[in-house]
Amino acid sequence: RNIELFKANKIKSEFLTNISHEFRTPLNAILGFAEILREKPDTLTKEKGRRYAENIITGGKNLLNMINDLLDLAKTEAGKMELHIEKTSVPQLCKALVASFSALTKKKKIKVKLLVDDNIPPLMTDAGKVQQILYNFLSNAVKFTPERGRIEIRANMLDEQTARIAVSDTGPGIAKPDRKKIFEKFRQADGSITRQSTGSGLGLAISKELAAMLAGSIGMESEPDKGSTFWLDIPVTITKNGDQTG
Repeated sequence: RNIELFKANKIKSEFLTNISHEFRTPLNAILGFAEILREKPDTLTKEKGRRYAENIITGGKNLLNMINDLLDLAKTEAGKMELHIEKTSVPQLCKALVASFSALTKKKKIKVKLLVDDNIPPLMTDAGKVQQILYNFLSNAVKFTPERGRIEIRANMLDEQTARIAVSDTGPGIAKPDRKKIFEKFRQADGSITRQSTGSGLGLAISKELAAMLAGSIGMESEPDKGSTFWLDIPVTITKNGDQTG
């Protein structure tokens, strides 16, 4: 028991050290560019000034996303996350998701394919939480897929009561020892590729918690150098208590 507690505390300490470094990166960028804008406003070209402002906005958004991740994790751990059940169109949800990443996918020349089965009925679920899970999947896919790579979003029925929405990419894949770690709280997959990316590393851990709230589950399969597929399995209808119906 004490050994388990020691290990858990050690993992949390390592995570806090890592997250502190992750916070510093966008914060340093924000402060650095803001200082240049303050000290040399007259010597900067209009284009340079706009670029520095864009960098400040990007840094701010990254910082906000990380803070939101931490708040979401705290809420799920404290059981304070509420469900808002509503009729949810899977095709509309997937199209909106693809549109929100269009600037990034165009920039990296990534081809995105959307395949939604016609037989998927509207879901009675928490659309916001489904969107957040899929956003985390797609965010990772865009982040790790190389230029001119491919991403596929597929939605279909597993059986009469369960829908699956999956996001596949042609990224570097995830090594076998890291596959279980990535869904754990306060753990990040090792390796230089993961370290090159910014973020809290909490997206998938939060997604796992959110999927459980929706009476569903998430999973993945991956092959090094070939890519990864992450999926969300959720019931067509859930109650306000997060129970499956039917």
